[in-house]
Amino acid sequence: MEQKNVKSYKQKAISLFCPPFRGPGGLLLLLLLMALNACGDENKPVQWWDWTTEEPVPDPDPEVEDPNPKLVELGWANVGDEFGELPNYIDVYKAPEQLQGKKAMAYVAVADVNKVVFAVLGEAQGYNTPSEFYQAKAAAIIINGGYFWDGTSLSLMWRDGELVSPANQVSSPDWTTTFYYPVHGYFGKLADGTYETAWTYTTITAAGANDKTYSYPTLFPLEAGKVPSATFPEGGKLMDAVTAIGGGPVLLRGGEVCNNWQDEYLDIGADGNAPRTAIGYTGTRLIYFVCEGRNMTPDVPGYSTAEVANILKDMGCTQALNLDGGGSTMMLVNGKPVIKPSDGTERKVVSAVSMN
Repeated sequence: MEQKNVKSYKQKAISLFCPPFRGPGGLLLLLLLMALNACGDENKPVQWWDWTTEEPVPDPDPEVEDPNPKLVELGWANVGDEFGELPNYIDVYKAPEQLQGKKAMAYVAVADVNKVVFAVLGEAQGYNTPSEFYQAKAAAIIINGGYFWDGTSLSLMWRDGELVSPANQVSSPDWTTTFYYPVHGYFGKLADGTYETAWTYTTITAAGANDKTYSYPTLFPLEAGKVPSATFPEGGKLMDAVTAIGGGPVLLRGGEVCNNWQDEYLDIGADGNAPRTAIGYTGTRLIYFVCEGRNMTPDVPGYSTAEVANILKDMGCTQALNLDGGGSTMMLVNGKPVIKPSDGTERKVVSAVSMN
């Protein structure tokens, strides 16, 4: 609209509707004047809205890369948020639907070895459920530890560079004529911050005061009457770990599958399906593994120790140890269980392992 016509339109409107602002016509007049005034006059140029101007659209948040891409590549899903707040160097993953060709219900807790605190809980004697261990030490992750019988540990427990409990030192099929003195596997943190799996034996003396605990890089074929010593098996040395937990069999050492449960004299149904607990090391990550079994979740049978070794090797573990399994298997994340225990409730155990 030309500005010279705006004023004349205003004048005509005023002359038509005077006196203004009375009755319904007054309202029409007011609306007409507002509309005409919006067009501008000779002293004020017409203002038009620039409809081409758009509000800036913020860039989407950059996608955060998972700290353990190999696990994600293997189909494991990061589910740590489901269990409350965790330290930023610990993550929890749930297995894909299938592992090793079987339906799986398995979890791993994964931690940066440069930040995590690896601890062994329990004493040589005494029972606690994993939840009772959590009540005493509210660690982010707790799993069951080594083997036991009648409230006494049968697996190595080593804390602050000192022996808490030795591995079982003697076994027998009849306890009359045949006796075996097997070395048993352990998983330990060394003074330089690295982790290793190896085998251990604590020598037997009458008084016990001079017992010495050795670690060995090799395993010898089981032989009745053969007792480990400082020189047998080869490469033995005094135990030099800071923290260690025993179990067996050793699943991985130097990246190679071991799983020689017969020579560790372990009657644990290693070749069969069962719930399993294990601990592993990749070089940069500490890994705790648990899996359900015995169809606590329908059609989830569990795994053999060989299959657990392969699962951990696929994750990049170079060192790994099998821990007590079956009804003992349990993992707590912030005190919350991640699997159904095959006993139907948490079993009382002698030892546990935590990360915090």
